[in-house]
Amino acid sequence: MSPRAGGRPAAAADAGLPVPPELLRRIEALPPATDAPDVDVAAAEAPDPAFGLRSLVRPFRPALLAGALLVAGDALAQLALPQLVRHGLDTGVAGGDLRALLLLSAVAAAVVAAGWLVVVGQTRVAGRTGERLLFSLRLKTFAQLQRLGLDFYEREQAGRIMTRMTTDVDALSTFLQTGLAQALVSLFSLAGVFAAMLLLDAELALVVVAVVPVLVAATLLFRARSRPAYTESRERVSAVNVHFQESVAGVRVTQAFDRAAQDAAAFHREGLAYRDARLRAQRCIATYFPFVQFLNEATAALVLVAGAHLVREGRVSLGVLVAFLLYVDLFFAPVQQLSQVFDQYQQAAVGLRRLGDLLRTPTSVPVPAHPRPVGRLRGELRFEGAGFSYPGSSTPALSGLDLHVRAGETVALVGETGAGKSTVVKLAARFHDPTAGRVLVDGTDLRELDLEGFRQRLGVVPQEAHLFDGTVAQAIAYARPDATEEQVRAAARAVGADEVIAALPGGYASRVGERGRNLSTGQRQLVALARAQLVDPDVLLLDEATAALDPAAEAAIAAASDALASRRTTLVVAHRLSTAARADRIVVLDHGRPVEQGTHEQLLARGGRYAQLWASFVAGRAAAA
Repeated sequence: MSPRAGGRPAAAADAGLPVPPELLRRIEALPPATDAPDVDVAAAEAPDPAFGLRSLVRPFRPALLAGALLVAGDALAQLALPQLVRHGLDTGVAGGDLRALLLLSAVAAAVVAAGWLVVVGQTRVAGRTGERLLFSLRLKTFAQLQRLGLDFYEREQAGRIMTRMTTDVDALSTFLQTGLAQALVSLFSLAGVFAAMLLLDAELALVVVAVVPVLVAATLLFRARSRPAYTESRERVSAVNVHFQESVAGVRVTQAFDRAAQDAAAFHREGLAYRDARLRAQRCIATYFPFVQFLNEATAALVLVAGAHLVREGRVSLGVLVAFLLYVDLFFAPVQQLSQVFDQYQQAAVGLRRLGDLLRTPTSVPVPAHPRPVGRLRGELRFEGAGFSYPGSSTPALSGLDLHVRAGETVALVGETGAGKSTVVKLAARFHDPTAGRVLVDGTDLRELDLEGFRQRLGVVPQEAHLFDGTVAQAIAYARPDATEEQVRAAARAVGADEVIAALPGGYASRVGERGRNLSTGQRQLVALARAQLVDPDVLLLDEATAALDPAAEAAIAAASDALASRRTTLVVAHRLSTAARADRIVVLDHGRPVEQGTHEQLLARGGRYAQLWASFVAGRAAAA
């Protein structure tokens, strides 16, 4: 029951879209993809709290060294040509030696051909290494996002997270694949040209040296002015992505309340702020690049004047002057290339810093140094003085919770909104660690257990059932992709979902759509219950599992839930007190503390908080009837 493999044609076929036969023929004609990224996946996905550029490139040092050698070869080829021109002019032209001129021309042609081959090899090595490095970075980033606790996602906006995975990674990709190689070539060329000019003629080299301080000062000023603009522009594009993501996710609400114009105006403001930040960076570029070009032309003019004087006096040959003028162009060309690469570098540097911040973020549910393996659980839960406060909140969600849930017992948590019911379930699943006290299962602190193994023994049905795009069968088999079709159907029958699924247009092959949008709220909840049943959990956590269902569906699920709960420990968050009434025990929470415990009959006879809630519930049902 694993998701169907394949690319776009498979996805289009699954969605019922026609696939052009010509496209299929072209895909079949493509050679097989046999290349592999050759990346240590386990090492890439491991936590890296000391993440930086050095740790990122460490596994790729041999390939980077090979690329650097090819870059050096490219730079040497460029440096050799002016020297060949010099000897050609002095020996072949001025000396009248046609044979030497032809020989030097042949050598120059060979150098150009060798340089072309070096550039081809450098491009291939740099491109492959860059893709391998970025593949590793994407693995590392995605693994970190999976490790982080729910508190990270409760405080971070989805659009900002997506920006790090897309815009920031793409900026780094552009720099590593093209900018880095160009920068290395430019640096090698710059150093080599400067050395060649000093060896060729020290007097003419002094003319260039006099211009270097001006060039360095302009470069430092450009960097100081442009760096804040690049940083701000990356933050602005994050805000644009956040607004865009929220607008797409909430488009139904926007249309329902006729807020499209206001939403577009807000998006326009975010876009203008991003544009202004980018324009500030571009204005720096528009000033710096022409200034470097001006220095290039001015330096060439000064060298020509000084060189002509030296040629007239016989202190240098015409070949030396021409070669030196070629070196002047070669000197400023790398500077201009570095200036152009600087735009990519600044964006890549900001992206690398933001990705580093993400990868250095510690998880709120750390894996123990020596985790205890988890097998089958009896399911006994204990909350001992458990407290929890959400980041940024001055009021604790739970405070001094002492609760013992016996193995196989069904406990319903009731209380007003904000009483802490869902927080209890999150602590039981170790989505959060308590900020005070501890939570134990079968007498062991959850923080000592292997987290992955513990979660495999849980069945969780959240308040809003999230279904990934695919078929209904794939949605149920999400936690067990190797489940057979019969096992999927058996899980659906166990929770009373089989008939509902069979009534869908495609049955178990029906597409659920993104976030399950093709199904009703009740159908999504049934599929989520079947998904939890399929893993045969030892502990069942139901958060508002029937809150959004109609009475008929609620009755069917209630019967199935009772059957499931009789064999395993179950925590139920119940707003519909009819669900709570069937539990073995009811715990009433108020402001993060248990104020009443007992069976439905005991709490009604006590006439306390639960009795008041029950009276309101019954009155509400009577009014609705």
